[in-house]
Amino acid sequence: MLNIPTDKAVIPTDKTTRAYLPTQKMMVKNYAENSSSFESLLNQQINTSSAPTVTNHPKIATTGVSGEMPKEYRDRVLARMEYDIAHGHTEDMTLTANGYAPKFYSATEFFSSAGMAMMNRAKAYAQTPEGQKASLLFDSPTVKAVVLDKEGSIVAKFYADDMTGVDPQKLTNAVWDGENGNLSTDESIRQLEKRADLTVVKYGNASKVTDFDLLKYEVHQANEKIKVNPEFRNTYNELAKNMHPEMTQEVGDVLAFQEKILAA
Repeated sequence: MLNIPTDKAVIPTDKTTRAYLPTQKMMVKNYAENSSSFESLLNQQINTSSAPTVTNHPKIATTGVSGEMPKEYRDRVLARMEYDIAHGHTEDMTLTANGYAPKFYSATEFFSSAGMAMMNRAKAYAQTPEGQKASLLFDSPTVKAVVLDKEGSIVAKFYADDMTGVDPQKLTNAVWDGENGNLSTDESIRQLEKRADLTVVKYGNASKVTDFDLLKYEVHQANEKIKVNPEFRNTYNELAKNMHPEMTQEVGDVLAFQEKILAA
C-alpha cells in the first residue's frame, strides 16, 4: 500500500513576465495585487487545512483500483476510503479479514430494490455539506492553475491530470472543453496568460491544492466584498453555481451552504 505525503509547505507559483502597453500598467498593478492576495490567503489556508491526514490505513485491504491506473488517482481513492472509514461511511465497502474493500455488485444486485435504495442514500449524502466536502477533497485531481478576473474572483481552474478543468465562461478551448476543444491544458494556460484582463496563478502538476482549499479563498473573498456591497451576495451565488458543478441540488443561498461545507 502506498504512503501518501501530506506535507503542507508554502506552495511555489510559476509567474510569467509579460510586457504591457502603458495604458495597461495600472490594470496590471491591480491584477498583481489580486494574485498576491490570492497566494497569501491560499497558502495560509493550505497550511491550516482541515483536510484529513492521509496515511496507509491499517483497515484497508484493497482500494480495488488497478495498479495500471495513474498514481495520483490511486492515491485519491485510498484517501477517500480513509476519509469515509473515519467518518463512518462504509456502506459501499465490505469488511474482510484484512480490512475494508470496495463492494462490487452484480447487475441483479445493483438494480435490486436494496441496491437502488443504497444508491439513493449515496446521492443524498453527496449533496450534504459533509458529502460536498468529501467531493471537493477527493473527486478531482489537485489544482494546477487558477484564473482570476480583475476583481480577484476565480473564473476558471485547471487540474493536474491535464485532462480536466472548470471554465464556465469558456475562456479557453482546452482539449477537455468538449466538442470544440483543440488546445492542450498547458497551451490554454499560456494563451490565458497573454490576456490583460486576467491573472493566471500556476501551481504545476506537483500541486497539493484541492478544490476544498480554493473554496476557503472563494468564501473569504465573497464575505469581504459583501461587507462593502451587500448586493454582491447575489452575484457571488450565481458565479459559485457555475464554478461548482458538483453542487447539483437547488441551493438558494450558495454562500451560506458553502460556509456549512467549510465547517463540516
